[in-house]
Amino acid sequence: MFEAAYENLVDAQPAFGRIAILPWDTEIFGFPVADYKPGQLQQTFDGRREVVERLRSWAAAKHVELIGCSVPSGERTWRTLLPQFGFTYVDATLTYTLAKLQIAKFPRKHVPVRLATIEDQSAVERICEIGFRAGRYHADPRFPLELANARYRHWLTREFKSLGEANRIYVAGEVGSAVGFTHVRVTNGDAYITIGGADPAVQSGVLPFAVFIGTLEALRDSGVRRAQSKLSAGNTPMLNLAAYAGSRFSEPETVFHWHAADAPHLVPIESLAP
Repeated sequence: MFEAAYENLVDAQPAFGRIAILPWDTEIFGFPVADYKPGQLQQTFDGRREVVERLRSWAAAKHVELIGCSVPSGERTWRTLLPQFGFTYVDATLTYTLAKLQIAKFPRKHVPVRLATIEDQSAVERICEIGFRAGRYHADPRFPLELANARYRHWLTREFKSLGEANRIYVAGEVGSAVGFTHVRVTNGDAYITIGGADPAVQSGVLPFAVFIGTLEALRDSGVRRAQSKLSAGNTPMLNLAAYAGSRFSEPETVFHWHAADAPHLVPIESLAP
């Protein structure tokens, strides 16, 4: 239902890359947003004027206000070329992997972690609305913060509908009063941590550490062999936690956003002045 349908940016030039509206984000935000996957570097460079014009016309025809694009951080030419297309740097990400979870040893935690129940949904949704500052939409000063928060809330609302062995939410706190959480998808002994957060009132204490380590322990004890996730490079508390747990980092990416000139739902650039 929410799978993006990519098409060539220019029909006769597949080397210029592919583009698609993101249906899930579009439904939540109430206006179209899209994703651009770059094509062949040399051909795109040679046809850069056509690419710029096509991005504008494609977005205008579909009323798209924002287009995201991620490229490997080592691709320095793309990092230079994308701003020429109108893209602005907003974030950088790293993938972390804990490959040998079954033999990992962790320090004692001071806060118990448990699997969430439906009674925890409201508290987790509240954390999503107030507890995040990381992620590409949060990092973009032109994107409304309330919509970035709403995206995380809708995300967890959807996940609570299908809790089970393959779709887990670990929480800390009394039933109905969770103060921290981690959402994990488990497939064939591999766990992918999609998102985790804590109430702002406890973010400076031991709780984020306890929830993260407790989640890894619970995954290990349930037979999971490997844990992986992607983090914003600006989220240094979580990067430090991942490193402390023994994770290895890989796949650095640089994240860009293109903003339409006519974007009534985005924050006007004039209002960003200090």
